[in-house]
Amino acid sequence: MTTSRPRRERSERIRDAVVAAVLPSPSASLPGAGEVDLRAFWPRFEASAPLHVRLGFRAAVVVVGEVMPRLLGHRGSLDALDDDRREAVLVRAAATPGVAELLEVAKIVACLAYFTDPGVQATVRGTR
Repeated sequence: MTTSRPRRERSERIRDAVVAAVLPSPSASLPGAGEVDLRAFWPRFEASAPLHVRLGFRAAVVVVGEVMPRLLGHRGSLDALDDDRREAVLVRAAATPGVAELLEVAKIVACLAYFTDPGVQATVRGTR
């Protein structure tokens, strides 16, 4: 069964919002994950990451990106929130047993995606 285009696009927006929220700009010389084009990473991730990592990340996106905002009284998912509300959702998620572990999975995958960017790699390696 294939996913409809609007549903897939919504899932990708929420995924990208989770990645951007868990990995903001680490320094003035580096962009946040939300500012980096990660489109090339996701097909490689889907093709090569172990099943349990892909499933854990999908669960993290659903729980952190869709369920937690609504449980905290927001009308939309993480992609519809401003930075302060996103941060509040992450803080609450980090303090919630079970969700905190999913948040860690999201952070690990976000880092993997982030460091595939050539500009980030060049800056970190000092070749830029």
